[in-house]
Order: sequence, then structure tokens, then C-alpha cells
Amino acid sequence: MAIRSSHVAAAAALGVFIAAPGMVHPRLATPAYAQAADMVGIGQSESVTARATVKSIDQQTRIVTLQGADGNTVSLKVGPEVQNLPQVKPGDTVIAHYFTSTAYVLSPAGAKLPDDSLTAGAARAEPGEKPAGAAASKLVVTGLVVAVDPAHHTVSLVDPAGGAIRTIDVVTQAGQQNLKLVKVGDTITAIITEAVLVGVEPAV
Repeated sequence: MAIRSSHVAAAAALGVFIAAPGMVHPRLATPAYAQAADMVGIGQSESVTARATVKSIDQQTRIVTLQGADGNTVSLKVGPEVQNLPQVKPGDTVIAHYFTSTAYVLSPAGAKLPDDSLTAGAARAEPGEKPAGAAASKLVVTGLVVAVDPAHHTVSLVDPAGGAIRTIDVVTQAGQQNLKLVKVGDTITAIITEAVLVGVEPAV
């Protein structure tokens, strides 16, 4: 249930230019909102921006070579779903903005739990424009508390149906203070949102 987010590499950025009917705006189950007040601060978020310069591009093989700010280069093959690749030229800048947010909601005894769900969507640039795209997902999943360690600011969870135990680091001060609300046998719902927005700026 815990999410380990990695910094978005611009090398992977072109991969989000996927065909989709439009951005989906996910909705959470109502009980998750109703339970949220008791767990304010049990969560974390991260926002990262990555930039890379297009060093070379082969339109026939669809191989693009990108160079990051540190000078390192990486080559990747762009799939056919990226229809606007001919608009990309050497010297263009690929910019990727990545955001992730995780919130944990304590469920009172006897409360109706939200259904586990995953909602995702994507959008892309119109034909003829510079490649650009966005993708987002929202995951709702519930776990049973099997251990609480206030000294180390961790909560250990397991899927109520069984499986591996996962330990979550509570990194916010408010969240650490609210660990006193959590006890073994409670259920916690994780609400995990991720989004990436990618664009290509023409060379100046």
C-alpha cells in the first residue's frame, strides 16, 4: 500500500503522450471523505520538475536522444502512439512535471469502507502541435493495522484479505502527532494521487 515515488526522468517523459479520449477526473468514494478529519496530517506529497534537451532524433527509427542538466544522455524509442514526433527537433526542451500525494484515512470501528479502486486518464496534444501530454491516476486501497511504532513514526499494514505486511513512514509532524489515534486492529485507507504533465518547448 505504501508508494515509493521516484523522480521523473525526462527520458521517460515522451511515454505519457498516449492516445486517450481525454483526461478523466477521478472521484473518491464518499466514505473516504467523511472519515478524513481524524487523520489530518497522515500523508505526504512531492513535486518534481525534470528538464532535458533533445540532442538528436531519427524519425524513421523513432529513436530520440535526450541530454539532462548533468550532461548525461539517454536514448529511447518512442512508440507509434506519439503521433506528433515529427514536430520535435534537436535543441527542443522536454519538460516533465510530476506530482504525487498520499493521504491516509483512519476508519472508525463499524464504518463502511470505501471500495478499493484505481482510476486513471490521459490527454495529449492535437495533431500537428508540439508533443504534450498529461496522465493522472488515483488509487484507493484499505489496509489493516498490525503494528504502530510512535518512536520510529511508522505504521505497519496488511491487506484485510491477507498478504505481505507493508510499513509506512509517517513523515509529517502533524501525522506523527496523530499516530496516537491509530491502534492495532484499525483500518486505514490510502488515497494515492499521481500526475505527470509533459511538454516540448521549441529551441530558441
